[in-house]
Amino acid sequence: MSFWQCSFLWLEAVIASVAVAAACAVVGVYAIMRRVVFLPAALSQISGLGVMLAFLLGAWFPAFGTSVLGRPELAAAVVTLGAALLLGWLPAPRRLSREAVIGIAYLASSALVIAIGDRIPQESQDVTNILFGNAVAVERGQMVVALVVSAAVLVAHALLLRPFLLVSFDPDTAAAHGVPVHTIDAALFLTLGLAISVATKTIGALPVFAFAVLPAAAALRLLGDVRLVLPAAALGGAASAFLGYWASFVWSLPTGACTVLTALGLLALAEIAARVRRRPG
Repeated sequence: MSFWQCSFLWLEAVIASVAVAAACAVVGVYAIMRRVVFLPAALSQISGLGVMLAFLLGAWFPAFGTSVLGRPELAAAVVTLGAALLLGWLPAPRRLSREAVIGIAYLASSALVIAIGDRIPQESQDVTNILFGNAVAVERGQMVVALVVSAAVLVAHALLLRPFLLVSFDPDTAAAHGVPVHTIDAALFLTLGLAISVATKTIGALPVFAFAVLPAAAALRLLGDVRLVLPAAALGGAASAFLGYWASFVWSLPTGACTVLTALGLLALAEIAARVRRRPG
């Protein structure tokens, strides 16, 4: 059977992947511009830490595990949103760059995920699916969550485009014009945390990091107007997700790796196009 004839197998997964890829690509533009490019990778691991903490507390306190607060997905979202604010919004400690702080957070959360994972009773397959998602088979409910959250992130960035850009490029001027810089910054990093937490649960940590960096880098390399960069990055992320899934189906390759390689290929094409365009006469 052809790829299109098997749409009943991949439709939910592709729709969810395309949606979260577009959202991650948009927030990734700001991660690159603000030089916190490894923040999405750290937030993916921190999202996994939230899941592990929910499992651990549920094992220690059964009443917590059966409550709404004990849901792993909710715990991951809360922890990730808090970490996005702390890592992206608050100033870095003296004598440490923000990238160093993000790297420390990545290492600490990765180590804690492994350490806590040794102390929880859940089956390893169940934990892996919640930690890293399953881009091959996405449930309809998860697809709906991915669509709603991704749409909310994209709408927020469309409505707040000017203040987001102003506080990212020139916060002093923004403050002088009465723009609530800290509030806008908080909103920006909250959208980043929200997109990353949902995307990690849906398609996994590696594709999320790729979609948050590669399409944004390609759009920034090709275009000079940031107002065009954002939709171009979203389109590149969505195309990478779809084409990667198609390549995975046709050649029976791992889905996550195919989407990452597809995004890398689009970045390479953007680099070639940028060099050709800038070549003198």
